[in-house]
Amino acid sequence: MSEPEIRSVEMLQSVASDTSGVEIIMLTNESIKVRVQGESHRWYQIDSNFQGMNMNLFEPSQPQQPQWSVSLAAGRWQNDVIDEIQYSVSLCLHPKDQSLPIGDRIVSLVLALFNDIKTALQIPMLAQFIICTHEMLKEIAIFQDTMIVTREMMDEDDWSYEQMQEEMEVYVSLEQNELEEPTDEMFERQQALEESLERQKEAERQDMEFDIEKKEKEQQELIDFWELMNDKLEDK
Repeated sequence: MSEPEIRSVEMLQSVASDTSGVEIIMLTNESIKVRVQGESHRWYQIDSNFQGMNMNLFEPSQPQQPQWSVSLAAGRWQNDVIDEIQYSVSLCLHPKDQSLPIGDRIVSLVLALFNDIKTALQIPMLAQFIICTHEMLKEIAIFQDTMIVTREMMDEDDWSYEQMQEEMEVYVSLEQNELEEPTDEMFERQQALEESLERQKEAERQDMEFDIEKKEKEQQELIDFWELMNDKLEDK
């Protein structure tokens, strides 16, 4: 890595060590992987890989610039993004300034996703992901700026993932973590988002209580069965 890249990676390490919910999973000269749990308790995984050096065609005498790919997976649960199973989706969200060293670009994403509820007030695509239930995510492959791409759509012969991804990218920067002056629309969007999250938490709590009651009932039925069998054995 170049000196600016090394400094930017050191900043990323500092952010990760100082921020609960941010973890660097892999850090080499050619691959960086960071996992983030957002304010909404959703999980995000940023994967970046070195692609080689790129020459400036307009100024060939200038030093070549390192090129890194950046992709973002998201899910309701941590295992969704770790295993990249069918409940994991891609978010077309990228650092705004592509000329920055890779560490700075990843940090801009980390901060935006760590404060995902605030960021979602400015990026509706992120809000759509946050309010999706686990089962809804099963059918979705990609969240883009103006549309959602389902797995069924990707199976169609005329689908071009690369082209659509280029056209529908959304960009974030460090500055976007400082919200603009709140507007009535932002307040309404935040209230709707928070109400949706509360409804989901309540539904998950009820599902958990139902599962616990079902398990206890099954255990009691098993105990009753063996007590009955034991009584019959003693009678004989």
